[in-house]
Amino acid sequence: MELPVINKISTDIKDLTIYLRSIKKFGKSTLFRDTIIAKYGDPCNGLLAQCGKEKGVKLLDNVNSTRIRSYEDVVELKEYLVHKRLFERDEKGKVVKGKYVPAPHNIKIVCFDTVDELVPFFEAETIRISNIENPGKKVKTINAAMGGYQEGQKYAANMIKDYLEEIVDAGIGVWAIAHTKFKTIKEKGGLEEDGYQQLTSNLVSAYEAAFGDIFDVTLTGVIDRNVEIRGEGDNAKRYATDEVRKLYFRGTTLIDAGGRFADGAVPEYLVFDKGNMGSEFVKTVEEGMEKSKTELSKRPKATAPVKAATTESTPTPTAQEEEVPFAEDDIDDIDTPVTEEASSDYPEDLDGVIRTMFKECKDADLKAKVKAVIAEYGKLNDVDEDGLKKIYDMMK
Repeated sequence: MELPVINKISTDIKDLTIYLRSIKKFGKSTLFRDTIIAKYGDPCNGLLAQCGKEKGVKLLDNVNSTRIRSYEDVVELKEYLVHKRLFERDEKGKVVKGKYVPAPHNIKIVCFDTVDELVPFFEAETIRISNIENPGKKVKTINAAMGGYQEGQKYAANMIKDYLEEIVDAGIGVWAIAHTKFKTIKEKGGLEEDGYQQLTSNLVSAYEAAFGDIFDVTLTGVIDRNVEIRGEGDNAKRYATDEVRKLYFRGTTLIDAGGRFADGAVPEYLVFDKGNMGSEFVKTVEEGMEKSKTELSKRPKATAPVKAATTESTPTPTAQEEEVPFAEDDIDDIDTPVTEEASSDYPEDLDGVIRTMFKECKDADLKAKVKAVIAEYGKLNDVDEDGLKKIYDMMK
C-alpha cells in the first residue's frame, strides 16, 4: 500500500476528470476547444480524440485532434500520452510490435469524443480475450462474453477504468463526452413499480458507472425551451417560443449531474449565453475547486499559556507556540524598512511595520496574543486590513 498523505485540493482544471453529456449539437466539443484556448492559449495543450465514426471537427477551428478507429489505436494513444512514444511501423505502415519511436508532446488534457464510440473498442477486445480463455465456447457478442450474465460488460468496464486511470496517473487531465437520453431510474431497495424519468447518458449501466461513478465531475447540458400552447381542444398545438442552453453542475429530479465540489462551491447550472464559454467555464470550475477547500489552515491552533518572564531576556517559545505560522525566523528573513505614517491613524505599510514591531518586541505575553490573532487567519500574509489594524493597535 501507499503511505497515507493529507490531500490538498488543486485549483487547476487539468486535475479534474470531467464527464460531459448532452443532447447532440449542444457544443460539447466546442467547449473543450474553448477551454484549452482560454486556459493555455495554445491548442497543442489539448487533444480531442475522435472515436470511431465521430467526426466533430470539420467546422471546429484551432483544435488539436486525432482519430482512433480500433482497440490497437486506443492502446497507441495511451502510449503517446503517457510515455510520449508511438509504435514503429514498417515500410507498409504495419505496426512493429514492441518497437517505438519518440513522440514528444505538451498535452495537458485529452478529451474522448464520444465514449459511445469508444466503448465498442473495449467490447471487441473483451470478446477476443474471452475466446482465447474459452476456446471451446467462442462468442461473437459482448452479452455472451466471459460466461454471459453481463460479465462481458463488467470486464470491458473495468478495462476502461484501468485505461483512464493510467492516463490520469501520468498527470494528464481527462474529459469524456457522451450523449443523453431519458431513462427510468429505480432506486435500489425500492418497490418494482417505483421509478422516475431522468436525463442521463445513453450508455448501459456498466459503462455509465465506468465514467459517471469514477470521474470527479458529471456535467449535463440541456436546452430549456419555453413552450406556448396555441389553439384549443384537438386543435391545440405546442410551439417553442424561446430557449436557454444550460450546463448543469448539480443534479435535479429531472437531470442527472453532480460532482465532488463542496456544497455551494459551484452554481446549479451555467447558462450558455455566449458564443465562447471557455473563460467563464474555466473560471467557474477553478473557483469551485478553490471554494471546496476546507479552512483548516485558518483555524487557530492551541497554544500553551505563556509564563511570565523571570528575567529581562526574551523567553524561549514553547513547541506549541512554534506551531503558529508566524515564527520569528519568518521575520528575520525580511529586511523591512520602517515607513512613515500616512495621513490616517495607521502606517501605509502596516504589514512591514508590524513585522518590525514584532521583531523588536520584548513582551512575551503580547507576542503570544499577536500570534493567536494571526493564527485565526493562517499566516501574516493572509491577514486582512482590519486584522492588521487590530494587531497594530495591540502593539503600538
